[in-house]
Amino acid sequence: MPGLGPLVHEEAACLPWSQWSPIPYGVQDKLHQATSFQAAGDGICEEGFRCVSRISKFGTGHWGQVDVGKEEIADAEGSAPVYEWGCPFQGEWSENKYESGPGDDQCTDEGDCICIARGSPDMHTELEGGHEKIIGKFETQSGKAHLGHEPQLIQVIPHYSLRTKDGAPFDIDNPHSGLGTVKEFDTEEWLLKYKEEAPKIQSALDKLRATIDSDRAKVQDGGPFVCDGAQPAGQEPSLTKAETQLNLMRIRRFQVLASDCVNMRDTAAKVAGKPDEEAFAPSGKSEGGDELKCFKKKDSTECQQINCYRGFEDQGFLDRLQLLKTQLDSCRPEEDTPLVGVVPEAEKSEVAPEGAPEGTQATDATGAVATESGAQGTEGTEGKQTGGVEPTGETQKELPAGQQQAVGFIGLVATVAREMQKAHRGSRCKEFL
Repeated sequence: MPGLGPLVHEEAACLPWSQWSPIPYGVQDKLHQATSFQAAGDGICEEGFRCVSRISKFGTGHWGQVDVGKEEIADAEGSAPVYEWGCPFQGEWSENKYESGPGDDQCTDEGDCICIARGSPDMHTELEGGHEKIIGKFETQSGKAHLGHEPQLIQVIPHYSLRTKDGAPFDIDNPHSGLGTVKEFDTEEWLLKYKEEAPKIQSALDKLRATIDSDRAKVQDGGPFVCDGAQPAGQEPSLTKAETQLNLMRIRRFQVLASDCVNMRDTAAKVAGKPDEEAFAPSGKSEGGDELKCFKKKDSTECQQINCYRGFEDQGFLDRLQLLKTQLDSCRPEEDTPLVGVVPEAEKSEVAPEGAPEGTQATDATGAVATESGAQGTEGTEGKQTGGVEPTGETQKELPAGQQQAVGFIGLVATVAREMQKAHRGSRCKEFL
């Protein structure tokens, strides 16, 4: 009946406290809509779970747009069902969401799409010709409320992560340039992306290593490292503040890209069906024409393996990089944020002790100097100064009281709000009754 919805809410508001829901008035409709939306066919995996879908329903290659024309691969008789990372959601493959329904690009039958734990203590991996399967008992997120997680024996085809810098190489000297994004791809798509991205990462690592070594040689040219602002009068610092920030940025980028490089190198060796599929950059040069410092076969210009500068022959450079980073960090030490109401020890030493003679100087938290006899202001009715700077010693005593007043004020506002809500609910009850 029209208008019955608000009437039901009014009735619910007048129920005894043991039956009344603490959900605020007007939010029930939104919760009902959210429940109905999920019941209509959408599911979300909990934190720590990922969505996988059956290849007997959707085929393989769960990346990008959902292709309903892919060949379905039936499960082998007597074996555990085979799933692949990714579930269909609104026409695309999703990591942690799925969409149920009668369509070919939707999860139709029970078990077409499930949420599984991201790891298991009871599993093993099978790798053949670059194609990997993880077989084990995984906890699965139950679709029924309050039933917990149920273990299930399945086979899973994983995806692999890769940093991509679409459209342009890495700009190592621009502190505002991005490092791309890390995405997950199935085996075939990963190998294609690897051949595009490996030359970019190799070129960036080559330039970063050369620049870091060059800058360090300038800094360590026979003298001690001196931070900008700490040098004696008439002496130049080893690096300006801007140069210090720039070198720290380069070191951080080298470390990030070198870590990604190791992951790429190990994944390529695993998913490539044969060594030739690991090769990239046939000319041995980057897009800008620079010679890549990758590993190459004898008498070949093509890169056979990416160089991450993590080998024993690179240990000397890594030691120099760590020493430079330590020196740069000393110029910008990290400081803890002071707690409210706590005066640092350095400022406490500058504060005049309580009971000091009249005219003794004391500094406040902003560094301003005030004296008991010279502080400006007008005398109030209580004999206190207003408008002037009070000694820090008194401020320290009054600050906790101010915090208590703020907390008391917030509690008062919350209490008034609750009383107004009760009064409003009581008026609705009278109208309903």
